[in-house]
Amino acid sequence: MSDNHADAQKMQAAVSLPQFFKLIAKHKPASILITAAIALGLGETLLSLLIPLLTKNLVDELSQSAVQTATFVMLGAVFLAQTIMSGFSVYTMSYVGQHVIAGLRRELWERVLKLPVPFFDRNNSGETMSRVTNDTNVIKDFIIGHVISFLSGIISIIGGVTLLLLIDWKLTLLMLIAVPAALLILWPLGTKMFKVSKSMQDETALFQGDLGRVLSDIRLVKASLAEPVEQRQGAFRISRLFTFGLQEAKIMSVVTPLMMTVMLLILVILIGYGGVRVAQGTLTGGELVAIILYMFQIVMPFTQMASFFTQFQKAMGASERILELLNEREEQSGEEMPEAAKPHAKAQTAASFIGFDRVSFGYSDDRPLLHSLSFQVEQGQVTAFVGPSGTGKTTLFSLLERFYMPTEGEITYGGQPIAAMRLEEWRKRIAYVSQDSPMMQGTIRHNLTYGLGHVEDDRMNEAVRQANLTSFIHSLPDGYESEVGERGVMLSGGQRQRLAIARAILRNPDILLLDEATAHLDSDSEQQVQEALQGLMKARTTLVIAHRLSTIRGADQIIVLEKGEISGQGSHAELLAGHALYAKLVQQQFNVEQ
Repeated sequence: MSDNHADAQKMQAAVSLPQFFKLIAKHKPASILITAAIALGLGETLLSLLIPLLTKNLVDELSQSAVQTATFVMLGAVFLAQTIMSGFSVYTMSYVGQHVIAGLRRELWERVLKLPVPFFDRNNSGETMSRVTNDTNVIKDFIIGHVISFLSGIISIIGGVTLLLLIDWKLTLLMLIAVPAALLILWPLGTKMFKVSKSMQDETALFQGDLGRVLSDIRLVKASLAEPVEQRQGAFRISRLFTFGLQEAKIMSVVTPLMMTVMLLILVILIGYGGVRVAQGTLTGGELVAIILYMFQIVMPFTQMASFFTQFQKAMGASERILELLNEREEQSGEEMPEAAKPHAKAQTAASFIGFDRVSFGYSDDRPLLHSLSFQVEQGQVTAFVGPSGTGKTTLFSLLERFYMPTEGEITYGGQPIAAMRLEEWRKRIAYVSQDSPMMQGTIRHNLTYGLGHVEDDRMNEAVRQANLTSFIHSLPDGYESEVGERGVMLSGGQRQRLAIARAILRNPDILLLDEATAHLDSDSEQQVQEALQGLMKARTTLVIAHRLSTIRGADQIIVLEKGEISGQGSHAELLAGHALYAKLVQQQFNVEQ
């Protein structure tokens, strides 16, 4: 935890005031709204400064039995105007704060969606969520709860001290000596409170990260009997939060009574000394009341300022984490390439539709996975990849989808580098059906049309028929509107697989990526889906990762991967006759199937 805290302190030091204000100003509403919010806040403060003066007149008039109606009317009018202005000030400032945070969250949300896959490999999803929600909340609370009160507090202090000096400079000096003395005692406690609050903020983000991780994989937790492990981890995080909460409580247990004591002490001194002055006739009762009221108007802003600087430091720390996320590089879209270098939407001029030219890749520098792969995939043909687990077959698909970029070499499409194509245009060409068949929480219709927008029912019905899902859909009371549950848990593995195939059919892709797409189907369903896939694969370039070699005997070419390198390439018959590993794999599976 000390390391986390040290990192947090470094981040605070890294962010600058211009960066912070630039981040806020980027999403500010119309200037007239900000001006109105500030003007209303300052107007309310100025009206509050009139109340002690009017109270002074009222008390003096009451003591002399010469009350004037105008005094009552004026005091009531000021109270009413201050109340109305305060209401508008609170709402307007809240609007400004909410507008800024909505814009900031929108920018963060858009950035998160555009970040490359390696970012999510490196970062805990719960901590990323914390940046978008908790850290923006810290900034929102600072804008709404402290900016206007800080400006108003300065006006209140300056105005209050000025009026106090005009009323009685001796009592004013007495009070002004006591207030800074109290602040000197409280300031170190405020600094300590900031450190504790900052540590609690960091620990909360870690706890949220653990919570998101466990909830997203709760079935794995239960199937692995890992509840005790996660319970201990959660108990540790909660214990840390409890400890920081107690540290905050200890500081508050000193600050709160100390502030009350200081205020009461100042009040006693003012009343005692002021009472003597009233008895001597050098001070009126109304002036003493006004002085006491001004004391509260001066002391309270001083205490709020300590809170302002603490919250400001927290907001600076939160903005650093937000800026870190905003400064992450987006996926390379290809839009920065010269137009002449970009392949057009349906360019298929080269004989080689997809080409790998000395492509190497590793998830880190010390973990090379693919080594100088070179091969060609002809347009409209089926290419299958086989080999032991961990040889990089799925990684090849990730490189094709541009989730990762090769560390060496390049992948071409129609003779042009795919990195030069607009990312959206490239991915529109591809449909990927994996073993996992991931589903989004929502309805079957939502999952079938995910990313496609509106799809006509006739098209959807045809895709469902080809994927052998018609009887299943008709058996559901709500049909296409039936919920699939989080990650599709309300569907069987085979049903998820066929939904993914139907989704691929709807995408009508140029390139089809199949990662053992029929792995979870029974024999009857597999036969029907294989027929659907054969129809879908016509006139399309298809790449298949095959574990069951019997399904790829008809492939135009088969590439054997071993230890990240191509050890064999050819048809089923050629490899069976001339490649020892391939022949061994076929023989093993043949014996198992027998």
